[in-house]
Amino acid sequence: MKSLIKTIVVTIGVLALLVAGGYYFITQNAAGESAITKVAKEIAKHDDSETSAEQQTVAQDGEWNDKDADMKEVTLQIYMHQMTHQKIIATKKRGVIEMSPVNIESLLLIVQENADHYEHADFYESTLAKWQEGNFSNAVTVHNTIWDWHNGTIGRATGLMSAEQEQEFVEQHFR
Repeated sequence: MKSLIKTIVVTIGVLALLVAGGYYFITQNAAGESAITKVAKEIAKHDDSETSAEQQTVAQDGEWNDKDADMKEVTLQIYMHQMTHQKIIATKKRGVIEMSPVNIESLLLIVQENADHYEHADFYESTLAKWQEGNFSNAVTVHNTIWDWHNGTIGRATGLMSAEQEQEFVEQHFR
């Protein structure tokens, strides 16, 4: 009799673990696309020459307002990720933001304003400081780091574009 009770308890325990594991798996995969993919698809709906209202805030020449300072960390990550698309080689790129001095400076100010609130503030600040100096050698690492944070599945960066490839990308997307 004790053996039967022990078997039932173990069976119920195993079933409970399987149900919990299944629930976890389904909820993780049901979330679907990563945050980057969702925002990138939304941005891709617009013509490349247009930007969303929030992007215009960052992209305007030298204009700085309090709304920028309240930028969520995930939004900053998406902007930085999309800026790397100007520099990196990847099979798929969704969303583009020009890696202009104004945009780099704006994001750096946002990071400095929110350093106490951003989990990866040091990463963003050191990245943007290098970009501000004209050093983009870290673009592949930055792209793939943010891509990993958002569980990216398509479009891992494999290298940096040549100057000619980047010029063609800029002409196609920003000019």
